[in-house]
Amino acid sequence: MPQFPLDKATDLIRLEDNRFKSDAGGSYWNFQSAFGGWALALAYSAVEEAAPQEGALASVTASFLKPLPQDGLIVDVRSLREGRRTNFYRTEFFADTDAIEPTFVADLVFSDLRDKPQDYSAKFPTVMAPEDSDRIPDSPGPRFLSKYEQRMCLGKAFSKQDQPHSAVWVRDASERPWDAKGLLAASDTPMPRTFFLDPSPRFGATVQYDLHMHCTPAELEEQGSDFVLVEANADLVGRGRFSQKTRIWSRAGKLLAISNQLAFY
Repeated sequence: MPQFPLDKATDLIRLEDNRFKSDAGGSYWNFQSAFGGWALALAYSAVEEAAPQEGALASVTASFLKPLPQDGLIVDVRSLREGRRTNFYRTEFFADTDAIEPTFVADLVFSDLRDKPQDYSAKFPTVMAPEDSDRIPDSPGPRFLSKYEQRMCLGKAFSKQDQPHSAVWVRDASERPWDAKGLLAASDTPMPRTFFLDPSPRFGATVQYDLHMHCTPAELEEQGSDFVLVEANADLVGRGRFSQKTRIWSRAGKLLAISNQLAFY
């Protein structure tokens, strides 16, 4: 695959067999930390560098412990278990100035989908096509916004809504084709749920995150670099925290992945 911006930003310098260094957090910078989607993609890249996987990515569970630096990030990879069908790996990120306390931890599971009938799927929301939706400006704002073309088709940011429900068509601005790494990064693009309940921006920081893949690599490849729909909502916003649930859909209405996260504001 050509060196698209996401691939350049997730290139790693090998220090030891299972230890790497990254200096690319600044290219996907948020306001006070590297973009969470970049960290998830970097964890995936680190596992693939340390131990290339035959199985497809099944899930990621991550804890954001401290702000992620722009550079000097050390990434350690270790195997937790390698089974007959399913492999478990852990990545830990450290600032090179502190090798004791990690800044970020992610557990990744690799296992292929089984060839069985689908019993149930949630319903694709009723939304406008991306071509009919308003483009979200990529500036001013955090640096990572310029890496995506986003078109809002449901919900209105910085407004009072009955529920914090939104849907945004998203694609890589460089037209990078979709794969597991790209979907991981884009899964963290939704705005905080507080943006859809109040005209005044109330920013949030992710504490815990998980994503479950429900498509094969071939099904992702079929999407090319077309838009995917990132739908997000919350069951509760209050007392300084919200639980966000996200569904990622293909343009044709196939559910590709789901994620959940806890954020503090």
